[in-house]
Amino acid sequence: MTADYKLRALEDPTLVVRELYRTHTSGSFPRFVADHFKKLFESQNAFRRIPILDVARPPESHRDRALVRFRGMVQDTSLSTEMYLSKYADGSCGGWGIYETEGGNSSSARDVNYADLEECSVLWATSVPAESTWCADELDGTGHAQRSLNPRTAVVSQRAHKYPHAQYQHVGVQVKVYDREGIDSYKSTDVVTFVGILSSEPCGLDQISSSPVDVPTLHVLFAQRHPSTVVPRPFPRLQRSGQEERSILSESEQSSALVADNSAQVRDELIAWIAEEALGGDRVAAEWVLLSCIARVQSRNPPLLPPSLVISRFPPPPPVPSTTSSAPVLLPTLATVLQLLLPLAHTLPLSLDTLNKSQFAPESKDEDLHAGVLQLPQGTVLLVTEGGVREGQLLERGIFNVRALQDVMDAQTLAYVFPYSQFSFPTDISCIVLSEGRKSTFFRTDLNVPLRVPTNPDGVAALYKPAEEVKLPSAERLAAFRDLIVGARGGKVQVPETTSEHIQSDFVQERRGNRGLTADDLVRRMRVSKLYALSLHEPTLGVETWQRAKALDDARISAVA
Repeated sequence: MTADYKLRALEDPTLVVRELYRTHTSGSFPRFVADHFKKLFESQNAFRRIPILDVARPPESHRDRALVRFRGMVQDTSLSTEMYLSKYADGSCGGWGIYETEGGNSSSARDVNYADLEECSVLWATSVPAESTWCADELDGTGHAQRSLNPRTAVVSQRAHKYPHAQYQHVGVQVKVYDREGIDSYKSTDVVTFVGILSSEPCGLDQISSSPVDVPTLHVLFAQRHPSTVVPRPFPRLQRSGQEERSILSESEQSSALVADNSAQVRDELIAWIAEEALGGDRVAAEWVLLSCIARVQSRNPPLLPPSLVISRFPPPPPVPSTTSSAPVLLPTLATVLQLLLPLAHTLPLSLDTLNKSQFAPESKDEDLHAGVLQLPQGTVLLVTEGGVREGQLLERGIFNVRALQDVMDAQTLAYVFPYSQFSFPTDISCIVLSEGRKSTFFRTDLNVPLRVPTNPDGVAALYKPAEEVKLPSAERLAAFRDLIVGARGGKVQVPETTSEHIQSDFVQERRGNRGLTADDLVRRMRVSKLYALSLHEPTLGVETWQRAKALDDARISAVA
């Protein structure tokens, strides 16, 4: 298709839809529209010319009925489907927020051909919670204004309660999907880029209200789903010589060269950087953090879930002088490091006040699903800090919130609360807990790694230094770190028969000398060894990797004891 036609679609998508309707002869018109626009913008260059809808470019910054792309998390799928007139009395196209052409007769009840009534599905989507800045920049591409780097600014969304962290800057959009093929596959917390026509319409949640409020509404032309890694990376890592280009999906980075590196070397450098910048030089703790960052749900039946990790003996933050009644929350530097490495990372600072007053699980109120703190996209790494917990009483809501997060750790499910029932929905959230004591104050975790750092004021301050004091590696090394982690998260490890036989005989022999070993110990070691192999980008688990992972786990157990 010509560049002029693409430009016309960018400037007036409504006109293009009307033209398509006049030429369409058979089959589903919404499917025809979706296929047409998807093909029109199938190249990455063409797709990135579509204006972005986000916190830096909110709905009010776009003209009415502009073509936009919105990368959002599906927050609420319970909105009622909507009937629309697919063809008006004058023969013109309906749907996608299109009204009759000027001069046409206004359709009244007696003029309506009920055979022309169609359904569209209505969803509510929000800005992607936990999305890191580098991930958003890579997906948005060049040529667009940069996002605001300050997350705590004025709330953009009119329905802030539908965003998991309402105090953060975000956008909420009513999404209308006309091509309903596969609509049932849209699930809460899915990350999807919706491309459509932006308008303002009454919210479907206000149907019973006498005075519905107009909200930003996106009439979807086509959509692109994202994997749990959001930004795909190869597994195993591609090895390239100095002048060869990196083979990843981002055009903005295809021109940068990747120096040929062994994955083990990149892994060692990554562990060293995490340790030096965020964990007081403790490389053992940094290695376990890396394994937690690449852990994901491998299978639900049988359950192969990401192990939860507590970094114990983690000093609480130093006191911060404040002239106000409420001192600012001081986050550990590890939160910044995870944001620099991962596409999706969120930090949850716990205190009794947070536990007793926040809402961790989504809850339906007056047929409107209010988001919970834990309603996060699959693939998120959640850093939970207990440094702000002090003595006090844990109230009923606090107990419910603790149980909700424990269910995420144990079963990777989150309960959605409705007036007379609750249902559990699957999650895929890797949890890392920072605890001052020998174990977590509230949670039962699979792995416990004591932090070994100086506890003098300078040592503690190093664990809580601000983001601007973090020493960044070169852009090339940082890209290699991200490639390793994101690729490993999407990878799979096979266990060859020879390795399996070695593991079985090794466990039987060890159990003869230690009757305390159980099948649970074997299962844990298998999970750790597979994560170890993934971190090396090894698609098969070898005997040597099994032995190294086993030694790492044994050392962890000895340190705890």
